[in-house]
Amino acid sequence: MRLFCLPYAGGSAPVVYRDWTALPPGGTEVWPLELPGRGARMAQTPCTSVDALVDDLVPTVLSALDGGPYALFGHSLGGLLAFELARRLEHVHGRPPAHLLVSGFEAPDAPTEPDRDHLLPDDAFRARLRELAGTPQEVLDNDDLMELLIPVLRADFTASNTYRLTSPRSTLTCPLTVFGGLDDPEAPPHTLRAWRHRTRGPFRLHLLPGDHFFLHTESVPLTRAVSAALGTDEAVVDRRRERRA
Repeated sequence: MRLFCLPYAGGSAPVVYRDWTALPPGGTEVWPLELPGRGARMAQTPCTSVDALVDDLVPTVLSALDGGPYALFGHSLGGLLAFELARRLEHVHGRPPAHLLVSGFEAPDAPTEPDRDHLLPDDAFRARLRELAGTPQEVLDNDDLMELLIPVLRADFTASNTYRLTSPRSTLTCPLTVFGGLDDPEAPPHTLRAWRHRTRGPFRLHLLPGDHFFLHTESVPLTRAVSAALGTDEAVVDRRRERRA
């Protein structure tokens, strides 16, 4: 099972998921997907729409598939990207994932007001980042570093805030597990239940203690839950192989 992992806004996937490489079960390979404008791809222009980001990701994922099962996990913006990437891979390329795991992002058709924080001037944008508590204070206080990070963060926020669900009948067929933080103000639990309408497969909502960055504060129970979901998928694949043999 290859697990492709997508980061939150401004995040570098290899850094965000560096502790997931030992994720059990032993047959799971964690593949962080780096987005343009950060990490090894820092020289590239960041994308400002979900469609453009998915366009960028599809060739990378397709080239990494070896005929075995794969799954997608994403947190916050990464969760939205994982969902749209799964839809593209299933309905355009005929390669559906074995499992989609979305973390910390409200259902795409949840009745909430769209954010406009991507339009804030830099000072107010920094204040918004401080409020989200996902950027270390020493980074926020470093003007030179923020000069590099703000264009990437603003591009990611633009992609998230301008996204609108299209083709709502184009649902997935794979199992969908959604993770949320009990005290997450950005994706509160009541905005997560509507994810069940985005797949014809089994759906599960798993809530954990913490705010929007429970991805880090609750990493042990989160990775255990991810392992349990993928372990079930691998058992199903193994049974199917045994029947074919």
